[in-house]
Amino acid sequence: VSDEKRLRNIAKTLENYGQRVQKSVFEAHLEPEQLYRLKEQVGRIMDKEVDQVRYYTLCPKDIERILIDGPGTVTVDPDYYFV
Repeated sequence: VSDEKRLRNIAKTLENYGQRVQKSVFEAHLEPEQLYRLKEQVGRIMDKEVDQVRYYTLCPKDIERILIDGPGTVTVDPDYYFV
């Protein structure tokens, strides 16, 4: 994202959905409708002519293969219980 203000606004939006794991990398466990809303919100902030945001989907097999050098852990999807 080429503009500091847009960058901050997009980062704040992403932090509402997931966890920042590096300066420009966020991890989020999203249902399809959450991803749709996130992309809509980010799309309204970014300048589609010059900015770029990438979304990567990881399957459980891929998540198990994440390697981290240094401090940090892979974010975990919380358990949900319905009563």
